[in-house]
Amino acid sequence: LQFTFLPIAFASVANIKEPVKIGSYLTPGLINMDGTGIFNKLNDAIFMEMSKNSELTITSLNRARIGVKNGDLDSYFPELRENLLGQEDQYVVSRPIFYKRIILFTLNGSGLTELSDFENETLGVVRGFSYGKEIISNPQLNLIFQSNDIINIKLLLNKRIDGVLGGYPGTVKAVKENNGASKIHYDLNRPVAILESFYVCKNDPVGVKLCHSIDKAIQSLLRKGMLELNETTGFSRFNSID
Repeated sequence: LQFTFLPIAFASVANIKEPVKIGSYLTPGLINMDGTGIFNKLNDAIFMEMSKNSELTITSLNRARIGVKNGDLDSYFPELRENLLGQEDQYVVSRPIFYKRIILFTLNGSGLTELSDFENETLGVVRGFSYGKEIISNPQLNLIFQSNDIINIKLLLNKRIDGVLGGYPGTVKAVKENNGASKIHYDLNRPVAILESFYVCKNDPVGVKLCHSIDKAIQSLLRKGMLELNETTGFSRFNSID
């Protein structure tokens, strides 16, 4: 699987039209309609580094992808590798802006600590949530799909399923808001999978230039310590200035 990652030494933002039209989609805690999500603020910080005005359109992932393809949007985010399979020649992608950690949630004392422990057990997952190709295509995992994390956590507490696959902050929020939170074990520092999240631009001269510039802005945020990323552990943090 090959993606086009861009050298950034000669990136220039001078000829990028404003406002830069960015697409995204609702993701609790990350992209919020009121602009308070972590990725809302990170997107603002990236374009502030670029000294460019941007316009964020919140839509569905599919519409955002189509928007870039037909030119209605200049870029969209966050995207994962598995969603671009077979379309790599149509897009260029930025360096990672965040790592998506897939976390295992189990009942305390269950003895289920690794994915390999679930060969004869059931795992709750959320329909439409990305878990990585290796998890979804693993024939030994019995995945039970639900519409949201809240349902999965309730099923886990009622022992209707044996574990839940989720992430931060969405699934963690569902756990903390449940009265049975103390009965659930998870470790954010031991993800069962780590997925890269990035911006996607169209693979044409304008898109290449834009993703060049986004890469430079990400590197600047990393140097300043506003963005912290560890590809080994999946640790990601954006330290917003507001």
